[in-house]
Formats: sequence, structure tokens, C-alpha cells
Amino acid sequence: MTNNSHQKNIPLANEAARARAGELNSISEYLYLSIVFADALPELSEYFERLAMEEMHHHRALGELILRLGCDPAERSAVRNSGKINLCEDRDSRAPVAATRALKNNIMDERRASENYRRLAAIAERSGDLAAASLFSKLSADEARHAKEQEGMLS
Repeated sequence: MTNNSHQKNIPLANEAARARAGELNSISEYLYLSIVFADALPELSEYFERLAMEEMHHHRALGELILRLGCDPAERSAVRNSGKINLCEDRDSRAPVAATRALKNNIMDERRASENYRRLAAIAERSGDLAAASLFSKLSADEARHAKEQEGMLS
């Protein structure tokens, strides 16, 4: 890759790196929720664990894209999760309320991620990187599906 084409790819690689950091936070959050709800809501716990694994695949795909763009996919992280769920007392009565709150927050986050990936797909397409545009479009669709699935759980 020439220095010129590398320079051209840096903005897209930076955008992918920001998205990748978001995926890492999603992995952490979904694993956290899986652990917290394991006893009280085992089906929801299993769902959150599956989502964490899917987000892990997104994280990897973005890292591979960053590398293909000629940049280093290494990242520093201060992964945070909400940490606001306390089910130690009255687990059975608190779990549904906490689950509803978590699902609503997740839906908003997944919608934002889907919109961001749609934006990145358009940027990649304009720059002529159809492989990156395709990846971002797939990720956008995945995040929209995550939001829909969780909306269905609130019904």
C-alpha cells in the first residue's frame, strides 16, 4: 500500500476504531447483564451471552478492517458497563424491573450503533471501499436486529 493510499484510509480507520471501541463496550455490557440475570432470568441471561458473542465477531471484523486499511488495530480500553443492577435482595421482584430498564437502554444503544454503521457505510462507499461499505452495512443490519429482538422482549 502506498503512503498516499494509506493516508487516504486513515479517517475511515479512525472511524472503524471508534466503532470497535463501542463494540468492546457492548461485549462487556452484555456479559455483565448475562451474569447479573443468570439466576433470576436465565433465558434473558442466555440471550445476552449470545449477543456478547455476536458483538465479539463485530469487534474482530472491525479490527481486521483497520488492519486492511493499513493501520494498527491495537486499542486501549477503559471498558465500562452500567454496573447499576443490584439483585442481591428481592431478586425475583427486582429482576423484571431491572431487565426492562436494561432492555430499553440497550435498544437505544443498538439503534445509535445501527445509524452510525449506516453513516460509515456511506462514507466507505463514497471513498470507493466497497468491502468496508458492505461490512458496515452488515453491522448496521445486525445492530438493528438486536434492537428489534429486544423490543420484542418488552412486549
